[in-house]
Amino acid sequence: MKEMQIVVFTLNGEVCGVDASQVKEIVKFEELTKMPKMPKFIDGIINLRGIVVPVVNLTKRFNLGETEITKKTKIIIIEIEERLIGFIVDDVTEILKLSSQNIESTPDIIQKSYNHYLEYVGKKDDRLISILNLANVLTDKELDKLDHEEF
Repeated sequence: MKEMQIVVFTLNGEVCGVDASQVKEIVKFEELTKMPKMPKFIDGIINLRGIVVPVVNLTKRFNLGETEITKKTKIIIIEIEERLIGFIVDDVTEILKLSSQNIESTPDIIQKSYNHYLEYVGKKDDRLISILNLANVLTDKELDKLDHEEF
């Protein structure tokens, strides 16, 4: 890996990032339609130009407390197994290019405890950025449940 472009966002004060190649688009937060029988961390669905998109609350998923919806709140849209999924973040702050010298693999002990969605740690100036693989935030079982839901 020579360099990586990452979308940097915040979650309850934590600075995180995602490989920009994973991101389909970033949209302003809009009111979600609640759905019954969804896991607690799926806050609802949105209609994105005629496509129904389930929306994951990353703060709940990572047990970081409650999400405060503000004017800066965004939904990052990615595609997982041919399905669009949205992820609520507090704010998207920047897009960064990191060289390979500024990207480190996560230690094995951290990797195990974070279920493989924490891929790398990025370093920019004096900041550390947790680089997530959003495609791994949901388990196969959870993705199957979403696939079988009638929206």
